[in-house]
Amino acid sequence: MSEPAPVSPSFPLICCPNPPPQAAALGGMGWVWRTVAEPSSADAGATVVLLWCADRTALAQWLGGDRPFGAPVLLLSPPPTADERRLLLSRGVLQWLPSQTDATALHEALLWVQDLATQLQARDSAALARLEERKWTERAKGLLMQARGIDEAAAFALLRSTAMQTQAKLPEVARGVVHTSELAEALERAGAQRMLSQRLVKLQALRQWPRLSPPERRECQLLLDTSAERVAGNLTRLAELLRHDLVDELAAVSAAWTQLHVALTARPPDLTRSDRAAQRLLEASEVLVAKLSERAGQRPVGLLAQVTRLRLLSQRLAKEGLLSQVLPGHDASGLTAGLDEFLKAYEQVRAAPLAGPALQPAFAAVDEAWLVLLRGLRVEQGDAVQRMHQGSERLLQALEALIRALQGSLQLILG
Repeated sequence: MSEPAPVSPSFPLICCPNPPPQAAALGGMGWVWRTVAEPSSADAGATVVLLWCADRTALAQWLGGDRPFGAPVLLLSPPPTADERRLLLSRGVLQWLPSQTDATALHEALLWVQDLATQLQARDSAALARLEERKWTERAKGLLMQARGIDEAAAFALLRSTAMQTQAKLPEVARGVVHTSELAEALERAGAQRMLSQRLVKLQALRQWPRLSPPERRECQLLLDTSAERVAGNLTRLAELLRHDLVDELAAVSAAWTQLHVALTARPPDLTRSDRAAQRLLEASEVLVAKLSERAGQRPVGLLAQVTRLRLLSQRLAKEGLLSQVLPGHDASGLTAGLDEFLKAYEQVRAAPLAGPALQPAFAAVDEAWLVLLRGLRVEQGDAVQRMHQGSERLLQALEALIRALQGSLQLILG
């Protein structure tokens, strides 16, 4: 009984635009071919292309373009001139053979081109990986330079020492710095939306206070406009940072802002309507902050959500105080609850394991501003509106300085 004939290995081959006379013999050597009108990027990396030109007229048809073929090519044609050779090489031809080359030599050449294409692709991939690593490192250095006020050499030394201490590769540390910085910015901006929802209503209430002087009214309107622009800017930047992630959550924030913006610009002003719309923006922003906080986990960057919440609570507290002054019948119970809520949240932040030369002065400024706001809440009704506004503005500035100090701390950046 005779043994079965050995099966030839299968080699994928693309013939363009038609198979050459050697195709049948190549099929017996294991080449499985198909024809295409033109090599394309869809074939890149999949196999080798055999470009057959029976004469110089056929060859000339491939010399008119400058677009790369998109796949490794072996050219089977009459001898090209020096200029033609340079053009063909630039388009992706890796080897040339005369049209009359026998099938055995063509078989070996095709295998050579396949292996060469694989090596070139691996080399290009490695070069791209190194370029990508350098890009991450450059971005991380820039973030450290900006956050810490250091030069490029110091930023690189910091990345390198962190990599050594954590036994990680430098590009991994760099990527971690960039991702942490982006997450921190997203948390800050999403948290700012919570605060701005309350600030806008507070400013609208302040603008309706009859004892406000014309210059104070213009200043209040400027703060309103600036806060509205900040909400819109945060939405744009959050879309960039999230890169099509958390789309539904961000869309809910955007829709809630649209409703609030309509309420704020309605004439005559309706504080109750604005407050309801602000609550919807607050709730939508809370969901987004919660999602981002889940990603932060137990890392120090997660503390930003707590600190940004203090901004919200400070503005909500001032809003409740102002509404109780300018809106007849407004329920003032939120004022007392807001005091307790802020104190509890602030105690949690103070108890967090935070360290850094810029943090303690920032905390001291918050302590001082908080006392100013408290005094504003306790003065006689005639002076309460201005004192509450001034105290809440000072506290907001102190809290934003604290957030900037936290964002610039190595504890947060390096995680």
